[in-house]
Amino acid sequence: MRRLLLGALAGVFILSGSLATAQDGGLRAPPTEQVPGGTGMGGLDSPDMTLSEGEIVATVAAFNRGEITLGTFAQGRASRRDVREFARSMVSEHTEAGTRMSVLARRLNLTSIEGTESLRLTAEAAATRQQLSRLRGSVFDRAFLDAQIAAHSELIELIDHKLISSAHAADLRTALQSDIRPMVAAHLAHARSLRRRL
Repeated sequence: MRRLLLGALAGVFILSGSLATAQDGGLRAPPTEQVPGGTGMGGLDSPDMTLSEGEIVATVAAFNRGEITLGTFAQGRASRRDVREFARSMVSEHTEAGTRMSVLARRLNLTSIEGTESLRLTAEAAATRQQLSRLRGSVFDRAFLDAQIAAHSELIELIDHKLISSAHAADLRTALQSDIRPMVAAHLAHARSLRRRL
């Protein structure tokens, strides 16, 4: 499991470096700022660190917002129709997932609480958007899909090793296990399938 996480993180670093190098001749965007008290890996290296249910809601919301932002951007930038359609589905499905999570949070009387994970995901999405904004054509398509693969892989790890175990309410656990995780896994499989064709 640790090997998978390290592999995913290596992929993110490679993607970050290749995106920056490909477009700006080696100039790098400033690194994402760490949240005070964070581990730099969102606490994934510390599985006993739990989140409050409000932080879980904020984390899922941050990921959904990031995917909506990146998907919206990719719809207008991707050169291939299948990549644009994938981006469109990211916007649609993450919007719907966000709505379902908001309804559940209201029903459970949970208030979204920004924490290390949600702030990290928000910063990562912004950095990815900035890096992608420098790219065009097939280079953009590949980089966008690489970013999707890295982000969805990371969220699956986060769901499996932190979010589900931190959720006390059965309905929240069920939503993570039966709604959010299968959606993220399907997006990951779709992104990998598209990437193999490029």
